[in-house]
Amino acid sequence: MTLKNMVANVPSLTKALVSTCILFSLASQVYVYRLKQASDPESTILNICPFIGLLPGFVMYAPWTLLTATFYESNLFTLTISVVVLLFCGKYLERAWGSRELFKFVLVTAIFSNIVTWFGILVSYYLSGDDKFLYQVQINGMSGVFSAFLVAFKHLIPEHRIAILGGRLSIRVKNLLGVATAISILSLIVFQAIVFYNLVNIGWVIGWVYIRFFKYQDGIQGDRSETFAIQTFFPEFLHPVIGFVSNIVYGALVKLNCCQGSRPFVDAELGNMPPAPGSARAEAERRRALALKALDMRLAKSPATEPASRPDILFDAEQNTPSNADP
Repeated sequence: MTLKNMVANVPSLTKALVSTCILFSLASQVYVYRLKQASDPESTILNICPFIGLLPGFVMYAPWTLLTATFYESNLFTLTISVVVLLFCGKYLERAWGSRELFKFVLVTAIFSNIVTWFGILVSYYLSGDDKFLYQVQINGMSGVFSAFLVAFKHLIPEHRIAILGGRLSIRVKNLLGVATAISILSLIVFQAIVFYNLVNIGWVIGWVYIRFFKYQDGIQGDRSETFAIQTFFPEFLHPVIGFVSNIVYGALVKLNCCQGSRPFVDAELGNMPPAPGSARAEAERRRALALKALDMRLAKSPATEPASRPDILFDAEQNTPSNADP
């Protein structure tokens, strides 16, 4: 797979996101480099840029970092991963949702995942009394947005597969979030990567809340279907507990006017009420299925076609082309 094939026909917003990530990351590295050059050789300079990255104790002086920190990767490895993931995921989601909706999704998940992570770091500071949490722990990176992307893919195409190594290894889209969560837990245990852990596990929750309650699709706000309920993101043996807790939380949010109440939604969360034929929800799901089928057919128009023996592959790492399989 060549770089030319990877960046071919990339929509405008995805290009802008990739460019912003590269620009902010390089600018921060220039800042850190010049700071090291001007400092005492015996002093230790942390790889921190408080004017782009989010420094918990400095955020009141640089509130814009609640957004800019998302597009700042502190090393070449994570920057490369972010660029590749943005090219793949942003390209697909922008074509599925449109530039405006993708921009809102990135904006919401980026800012709120940073805010909640920042609050968590502050709690750690007050509990421990260690001011390193304020001035030595930097919040940055696109981990929160990327975990929210996985929720979006679970919503759009849960049964599709992502193929790597020429199709010798593949994984269903709906299982990717579990892999990301496992990696975040391992990173927390081995590397004490508290920021990465928080961003991943906060980002997907914020992405789910936005799609579940606020995102408009075919004129209908949110997706209240039982297949997208919060318990579906957890192992099956936890579904009764998660469903019970989620309904309590949902009821409290309705009373606080944070979201609209709907009796069919509560029943759907418990798995007791399928959409009635002819209802608004059933019609929305029917139109969504038709729209996704049309989208897959449109994305499948490329010079190279997938082999017939692999009809359910979403992305092939060797060819970087979506398949024409129905969701």
